[in-house]
Amino acid sequence: MSNTLLTPSIIAKEALMVLENNLVMADLVHRDYSDEFAKVGDTITIRKPAKFTAKNFTGHISAQDITEGSATIKLDRLRDVSVNVSSKELTLDIKDFSEQVIAPAMRALAQAVDEDLLAVGVEGAGKTVSATANPTNLADIANISKNLDVNKVPVDNRRLVLSPEHKYKYALTDNLSKVSYAGDNMTLRDALLGRVYSLDTYMDQNAPATLAETGGTATTYKVTGTAGATTVALSDLNTTTATIKAGDGFIYNGYVYRFTADGTGSSSAIASIAIDQPLMESLSGATVVVLGKPNSLAFHRNGLALVTRQLELPMGAANASIASANGLAVRVVFGYDQDTKTDTISFDILYGVKVLDNKMVVKLA
Repeated sequence: MSNTLLTPSIIAKEALMVLENNLVMADLVHRDYSDEFAKVGDTITIRKPAKFTAKNFTGHISAQDITEGSATIKLDRLRDVSVNVSSKELTLDIKDFSEQVIAPAMRALAQAVDEDLLAVGVEGAGKTVSATANPTNLADIANISKNLDVNKVPVDNRRLVLSPEHKYKYALTDNLSKVSYAGDNMTLRDALLGRVYSLDTYMDQNAPATLAETGGTATTYKVTGTAGATTVALSDLNTTTATIKAGDGFIYNGYVYRFTADGTGSSSAIASIAIDQPLMESLSGATVVVLGKPNSLAFHRNGLALVTRQLELPMGAANASIASANGLAVRVVFGYDQDTKTDTISFDILYGVKVLDNKMVVKLA
């Protein structure tokens, strides 16, 4: 019989702490959390910050009601990491167990949250700024900030999350490297760009991009496939023989799909090519965001939302626990398979992601 000294409650609290420490995007966007229980697929309504209009005073005030906007968001993202454990592992102290099991599991969940937020933002951005192939200055970043200025986006809480490739391209420009020579060595020594043209800059390894060493030549195409299928057909490729490389991918409805094999177009089409996960819905000549090159994302905090809720505890709650704090909730469930005599620990989180105002979101692609 397994030693259950490490209870679901202890593990859940440790898991929540580790998850918080691994998230990047979740701390930068608008957050909505409630300790009410929810199920995957539930649609909820969240509040958006109120807006007012400055009016001329002509002898009498014109009072405005505090009317908060609202948005509906579907909690359609249930992310799970389930791990087979032995009685030996369950007798470890929490520090060792965290290093061996909890930390790797939470890094996987944090990566999924970051990927989803960035994918939804890139797909729903109201403006695209083209990245210079070999930049010699920061004109691209200036154009991003200019677009936000034109749309009257507040200067505070502006963020720019760069893909690794974009980050180092701009870090090597004279604009930033010569600042290092002048005495601020943050860019040169730590590869930190700091605040640039009103944008607080960050790097996220989960920014949407190809995973191939060199992406294919396909820059546009349409996708057809059946819900649940792991192969799709491509049409309307940008050239008759455009290529796909394993690791390239596309975004549709906020979900990232990656190709697991190479492909070459014939008459601007590929009849069948494998993807890494089943389609969430059927597509018929759908226009998608192509991931053949890196994408970065700029946004105001109120332009992009992460909504989280607690998952319901299963029957036999003695073998499950929920830890919640700071707008996050992690559920931990212990299970035992009588047939294989294996103990399992499942970590899962429920959330939804949505662009609240596309004028506040700009992608660099």
